Amino acid sequence: MLPISQLRLIRRFSLKNASSFTLPQGHKPNKALKTIPFSRCLDIWRKSWSANNLEILQDELVRLMMPVDSSENSNVTVDVKKLTIDKSTKKNEINEVGFKVVNGKDLATKHVVFIHGYGASLGCFARNFQMINQLKKSTSYNYHVHFLDNITFGLSSNPSIDNDAISWRIPATASMKMIDKEDPKHPKKLYRKYYKLIDGFQLDPKNFSEYQQKFKPILQDMENFYCSAIDNWRQASGISKIDFLVGHSFGGFWSGSYALKFPNKVDNVILLSPVGVERNVMAITNPDKITTEIVKPTLDPTSYRFLSRFPILSKNHVLNWYYKIPFLPRLLPLLGPWGVKLYFEMWLPKLSKINKLIAKHGGAQAVFTNTNDLVYGSKREIELIVEYLYNATTRGCNSDLYVKYLLTPATVSKWPLYDKFMHKLQSSHQNLTFNLYLFYGEYDFMNSEAGQKLIEHLNTKVADTGKEFKYDEIAEGGHNLYIDNPFDTNRKISEIILNKE
Repeated sequence: MLPISQLRLIRRFSLKNASSFTLPQGHKPNKALKTIPFSRCLDIWRKSWSANNLEILQDELVRLMMPVDSSENSNVTVDVKKLTIDKSTKKNEINEVGFKVVNGKDLATKHVVFIHGYGASLGCFARNFQMINQLKKSTSYNYHVHFLDNITFGLSSNPSIDNDAISWRIPATASMKMIDKEDPKHPKKLYRKYYKLIDGFQLDPKNFSEYQQKFKPILQDMENFYCSAIDNWRQASGISKIDFLVGHSFGGFWSGSYALKFPNKVDNVILLSPVGVERNVMAITNPDKITTEIVKPTLDPTSYRFLSRFPILSKNHVLNWYYKIPFLPRLLPLLGPWGVKLYFEMWLPKLSKINKLIAKHGGAQAVFTNTNDLVYGSKREIELIVEYLYNATTRGCNSDLYVKYLLTPATVSKWPLYDKFMHKLQSSHQNLTFNLYLFYGEYDFMNSEAGQKLIEHLNTKVADTGKEFKYDEIAEGGHNLYIDNPFDTNRKISEIILNKE
């Protein structure tokens, strides 16, 4: 059989309503929301200065997306709380919105945990709350689905990593000279839109060694910071083992890291467009002998000669990465209602795309399966999600800085997730003890090829264990695939869960 990367991937895109659900009389299709009035922007901006506004918006979002007083949700209860996750004097907390699905009073409970990406909070998964509709079908288990604000984000505590080497002056990556005789942005010369095979690159051995030595202890402390927060939450929740851990992007990186660090505390890991899977020249794990020789790069994301996006990055992009982007969340409120308008006009098209998706696949009657789905793409739903995200983002968090320590300006990890998996297999001489599922959007800008090759490698090297390692894509989805196409995302995740019964 050909490996995944050589096969034409067939995406199972099933939006046809197989239920007997009938739309309410007079239902009208929702339309794209392109802008909001300036007076509304002013109102949102004023309210954002209130200390408890994000909590109010979170509660509104939960009530809108999952109305527990509806007969549709009679066996669902909402559990909103903050759990103290350490014994320090600061008493750091993790905020969560949980949904308990009770299918039988004597049934055991399985736990599903969602961890969001950077620039977001648990409310970004609002369209995935409806996944619990699928879990109601179980006759074997009750389910408790936990949506968490990752540490430093949203309504969770915002502690600092205990490492004096971390400051707001972010160190640059190792010095690299790139040799390219052609226009690095010529579209016909790009591979998968973002990667170009240039003539060569050159590193400085001493500089590269110093770079690796500087970042290794920082990234080790970062791993402990994020992974310990997840495990401390697990313990505080009284959960002996997480049955399904779902992480997106930045949250996907730490969810995968957590499973490798605490393999006996999780059974299934589902990564949605995880950042930082691919190897690259700036990996602190790069074992290649560094010389002053000019090296020919490769487009293989499992090689340390992979330059990722570096050949197409402008000097302005790199400067913004270090000196502008980390500060934008804190500066955005200072732009007043104009900042609100800018933020909304960035998100409105992304959230409104769901209405085109619904129309393309036969309309609401063909797509929706229950009354909970009626909220998708509505004016209230779109506005509320964006207002929630604006308030969550503009609070500012220490991860605005930490993400720049983890990733290079080319948006790849200095400590690739691919290497974490390889190190686990090589150092322990044991097979993985959890199932792994990788999902990417059809139009994802993350390096899905690296994810494909990781799954291929695991299926080759970790054999006869009864564990599953699978790659899949969400049709018509981008990096935020769970927002772009929640129907397929929810269905595929719930299928994984229910198939484990």
